[in-house]
Amino acid sequence: MTENKYRVVLTGELADGKSENEVKAHMASLFKTSADRIGMLLKKQGAVIKKDINLATAKKYAGAIMSTGAVCKIDPPEKKEPPAVAEVAPSGELAPPADVVAPEEDNGRAEPRVVVIMLSKRAEDRFEPVAVEKMSGSSGGINLNTADVSDVSYDKITALAAFNESDGTAEVTKLYVFISSIERPFVCDIDNIIFDDFPIKVFPKSIASFRGFLHFLCKKNLSIILEETTLDFLSGNQPQQLDPLKTMKLATGMGLLIESGDIDAQT
Repeated sequence: MTENKYRVVLTGELADGKSENEVKAHMASLFKTSADRIGMLLKKQGAVIKKDINLATAKKYAGAIMSTGAVCKIDPPEKKEPPAVAEVAPSGELAPPADVVAPEEDNGRAEPRVVVIMLSKRAEDRFEPVAVEKMSGSSGGINLNTADVSDVSYDKITALAAFNESDGTAEVTKLYVFISSIERPFVCDIDNIIFDDFPIKVFPKSIASFRGFLHFLCKKNLSIILEETTLDFLSGNQPQQLDPLKTMKLATGMGLLIESGDIDAQT
């Protein structure tokens, strides 16, 4: 069988405008390793990051790596192994990024998908977010604690987007949660998420707990859609900065994409 014979390989190149130090820091955060080790990999053209995986997983690894500014490629099954492969770990591979789940078996599950949302579209009132005063845990999902929607199973979560919203005086980190069959997303300040309700490590700084919470949701539902800068946040960057108008445009862009059903064409 060849479906699990793809590999993700570093080319040794960096994306335009990216410095080596910047890329090393982002990749080290992504793979939970040292910047020095990443620097050695970048200098070795053809370093294999992951091998013997299916195409969907290879694309997920490649997307995560490219988001750090490193350039990589996916080798197809029919390509022969080169005479020498750069050794990247005792096992021959880096540990997977926290948001990448290596396939244990082909069970038909999709993997988290990443989409780019352009903020140039006109905001539409029908996608105005529903404010959530508290987001807590439930048996097998999250509790939005609203009058119309309370318990939501993990498999009903369609998409997530994290961002910082500023009104010119204060800045708050927030989360959009899109639920299947509901047009308007739900929005919650991260200080109002009860992280202790979930089996994650809770840190003194809520932003670190928030990152762990998003990782947890992605693992519970492998078909969740992630907005691109949210993946960057999971890789160690800060959430994107938006004003109130752009947060509405983000909600509209994601809502329209989900409504169109064209997600697979963009991931």
